[in-house]
Amino acid sequence: MEEVRIPLLSRHSSDCNGVSSDPIAGDGGSFATNGRTSCYGGTEHVVSLEAESQNGHADYRLEIQEQDHRSSLEGRAVPAYQNSSSDTFSDQGPGLPIGTQRFSYPPIANDHLQNVISCLGEQPCIGPQPSVDPFRNSTPNIVGLYAWTKIILCAPLLVARVLLVVVLMCIGFVSTKLALARWKQKKSAMPKWRCNVMGVTRLCARGILFCFGFHWIRRIGRPAHREIAPIFVSNHVSYVDPIFYFYELFPSFVSSSSHNDIFLVGTIIKAMQVILVDRLSPDSRKDAANEIKRRASCNDFPPVLLFPEGTTTNGRAVISFKLGAFVPGFPIQPVVVRYPHVHHDPSWGNISLWKLVPRMLTQFHNFMEVEYLPIIYPSEAESQHPIEFAEKIPATSSMVEMGRVGKIFHLTTSEVKDYLNHFVAMGPNKRGFVTKGKFLETIDLPDCEFSNNIFLVFDKLKRGYFNFREFVGVLGFISKNTAFDGLVTSAFEACDTDRDGCLSRSEVEQSLRTIFPQVSGGWVEKIHSRLGSVGNDVVTYENFRTSLSKNPELFLIFTAAACMLQ
Repeated sequence: MEEVRIPLLSRHSSDCNGVSSDPIAGDGGSFATNGRTSCYGGTEHVVSLEAESQNGHADYRLEIQEQDHRSSLEGRAVPAYQNSSSDTFSDQGPGLPIGTQRFSYPPIANDHLQNVISCLGEQPCIGPQPSVDPFRNSTPNIVGLYAWTKIILCAPLLVARVLLVVVLMCIGFVSTKLALARWKQKKSAMPKWRCNVMGVTRLCARGILFCFGFHWIRRIGRPAHREIAPIFVSNHVSYVDPIFYFYELFPSFVSSSSHNDIFLVGTIIKAMQVILVDRLSPDSRKDAANEIKRRASCNDFPPVLLFPEGTTTNGRAVISFKLGAFVPGFPIQPVVVRYPHVHHDPSWGNISLWKLVPRMLTQFHNFMEVEYLPIIYPSEAESQHPIEFAEKIPATSSMVEMGRVGKIFHLTTSEVKDYLNHFVAMGPNKRGFVTKGKFLETIDLPDCEFSNNIFLVFDKLKRGYFNFREFVGVLGFISKNTAFDGLVTSAFEACDTDRDGCLSRSEVEQSLRTIFPQVSGGWVEKIHSRLGSVGNDVVTYENFRTSLSKNPELFLIFTAAACMLQ
């Protein structure tokens, strides 16, 4: 047994746990150490190294002593001249020669990471992954000889249909302008004679549906009279749905305020007296709910139609409902739209509109059916509790739990939207999965065991990937956790070594190097910027907290680092 005193950086690894070494002298029977390795925290460790030579590798056992702390590492020390390990580097660490083996982080960091996760408690179960993806278009690409032959043969039909659609839109635009001429009372219901003029526009809408290949539309059941059910709710599958409902019911839609500026369509929206809503504005949503109630209670207005899912799906599942249609407490008639198809799926879930329109126009015939379901009457208790009322609407067994996840963690729409942007920035594959490599690459973490353990916080099933649902679950669990503020405050105070109420770049660097001792200065600068440094290049507590709430990997890094600094 040989005892040497060296500055040591240690790490757990499945295949390469080594110490800095000079090239092996002789036949590989000896293992030499040098003192050029950066010292973690300036602390020297007493290391007892026992080695047996075997094929140029040293099977070893390290006994590390530091004050009262003892830990053991077992593995294989790879000679530096092989330069085959992922732990070799060129110029990232100070004072380290090219080809030198290094430890990436102290072994105790993982223990502190587990302590932080334990402090958060047990993550609520959000249930199994839905068996149906409600946004996936089943025919995203043109496949097969028949499909290509059909498109080529129907190309002249596409041109003729486009020209006819343009003509019909122009006629509808002119008739709508006539219906709106000199009409100032926008808040009141449109007079009957103006509605009759709009009948021309509605016929144009039916002609447009005909051009899109919907020569006949199958209807099951009948729409209820406005006096019986003043509100309709429907699933939303395609851009065809609103055109059909405009022709069939001429209702007051509830639509995003951004649609008001669309060329030609914006004019028709004004004639329909669409209830515009900004989904990201609580005040706008509240005003829209009040307007729905006002119109539903007045028989002068047409019925109100809402797409309570708030987005388009592929029609094979129903996702969670927004509650705007259920707050007024009026009877509701649900409507289901289906598009039976073989060669072309017209659903507008996760496919570009510019792909859908040409495909639809080169279909000789497209199938559509609309089923009017029985009216749903709320009880007195349900009139006061919109959530219970919404649950009475028939749904498929394949409910998407995004709404449920939001309710579990009390997430707002804007927060989920931020999480979605964060998730998309990680470059998920076509199946909606983010792999470990993409995860580490996008958020710029070193590829080491500590980073792998952060990835496993998302990938609890250890499949090598996670999806958006799992990602939101983790972010919601961390940012809305009752222990979050306490942990963030402790982390900030531990990192703020000069106690001036903000974090300088050097303080951020010192904190990061407790976990990743040999990272480059450029990486530290990136993390410092992600923390929201302002003014004199410092990070305030508010910016620190906001960044950690949106970036769980930073939360786990800095809270674990705080444990080591305290």
